[in-house]
Amino acid sequence: MEIVTAGEAHVPEIVDVWEEFARFHEDMDPRYPMVANVREGFGEHLRGLMADDNNLVLVAVEKGRVVGHAIAQLKKSSPAFRREKFGFIDEMAVRAGYRRRGVGAQLLARILDWFRERGIDMIELDVAAANEVGYPFWKKHGFKAYLHRLYRMT
Repeated sequence: MEIVTAGEAHVPEIVDVWEEFARFHEDMDPRYPMVANVREGFGEHLRGLMADDNNLVLVAVEKGRVVGHAIAQLKKSSPAFRREKFGFIDEMAVRAGYRRRGVGAQLLARILDWFRERGIDMIELDVAAANEVGYPFWKKHGFKAYLHRLYRMT
């Protein structure tokens, strides 16, 4: 398994992994319906992230195939707080057949190194409340809840 910074050649396979991740969430919660051209839209979004130095897009590659990806970002804090910036893990997705094999842990290790190199000492992420796969992963790696985001559909 190799963890590398994503390049343009990885985009189609990242979109494949992301779509599997998105469908997993769509099945879990009605808040995640997707548009018809979801693949094109996400590919364009991904390219924009990759072009910005405040983002890190990683892929996990095994035998030439992308089996996971992660997106990390540097974010600015509100001017009301002493901490000027913080890290944000936008997403991490691993193909179903590769979960629980250390892929996520390897992606996370690279993200943590990237944040450390940039002087980041606080990292946030969102995890779907109904995600019984992701929530234990993040807790195992030292993340804890500090905020509950509520929603209401009208």
